[in-house]
Amino acid sequence: MRKEIQKEVIISSKYVHQKIGCIINSELAHNDITAAQSHVLMFIMCHEPPVYPSDIQREMHISGATVSGLVKKLRSKGYLTMEGCDTDERRRGLIATEKAAMHKAEIENCMGSIEDKAFKGFEEDELETLNKLLSRMAENLKDAEKEGQDK
Repeated sequence: MRKEIQKEVIISSKYVHQKIGCIINSELAHNDITAAQSHVLMFIMCHEPPVYPSDIQREMHISGATVSGLVKKLRSKGYLTMEGCDTDERRRGLIATEKAAMHKAEIENCMGSIEDKAFKGFEEDELETLNKLLSRMAENLKDAEKEGQDK
């Protein structure tokens, strides 16, 4: 029974993640921005500039190649610019453009609306429990990943 529940949790988690992405993609399509791009853009806009790709990689738990692709797309669409680092030419900071700032409220509203819909009917203690459990799951997987790298 435990294994069946574990599988259901994983399937449900994947479904929720995909569904959120689909809804964001649909609601922000007119801005030519995807869910993944909007998450990176919001991360950049919510931190003191410049933000570095390594910051995104570390904080959002995504690969360097993924960050690079997302940043490249956001730059080509006019949402980001890059600036050089005075002490290290290889380290280039990311700065949100005026275009990004113009769309920030809409992206925030879109994400907030989806969160409200996803958690409709949840009590605060249920949200706290869910957060604790998912955080614990994430830590377990982080530990498992480290163990795999140590072999």
